[in-house]
Amino acid sequence: MYIPFDEMPDTARVWIYQANRSLNATEEDYAFQLGQQFANRWAAHGQPLQASVQLFHRYFLVVAVDEQHYAASGCSIDSSVAFVRELEQKFTLEQSALSFFDRTQIAFWQDEQVHLIPMAQAKMQIKEGDIQPDAITFDNNVPNKEAFNIRWKIPVKSSWLARYLPKVPSA
Repeated sequence: MYIPFDEMPDTARVWIYQANRSLNATEEDYAFQLGQQFANRWAAHGQPLQASVQLFHRYFLVVAVDEQHYAASGCSIDSSVAFVRELEQKFTLEQSALSFFDRTQIAFWQDEQVHLIPMAQAKMQIKEGDIQPDAITFDNNVPNKEAFNIRWKIPVKSSWLARYLPKVPSA
């Protein structure tokens, strides 16, 4: 059963899929409609799941399920991945290739928009100081809606990318 994302409890489990390109307004609207349809039929062991599918910043597809109501099973999680793959196919046929599973680009938040940088380039720019410790990136591995709201957007210095920051010599 579809529940609007903002009405999901903080404990709702989330999966975040980052696109390799921005979705245009038409794609975003269509993806949202398909997401609502998916959420309305999503089930685990025959039990309907209370779920949400929402797009953020034209790059991030977030699937959420209220596991206090009924927990997602392995098969139901597989069906959500299949839904995301179907979205990729639909938009790849209609527009340029779309992937929600391309892990080679790092997303940064700057000037109220998402900027994708290839991972190797991002690592180098961080090492060279072109990307600052306070630059905002995304933690797409947050486990639930509460963490999504609090720490999805985080500074590089608080992310896994911190290991690439220049070392400050000790005095």
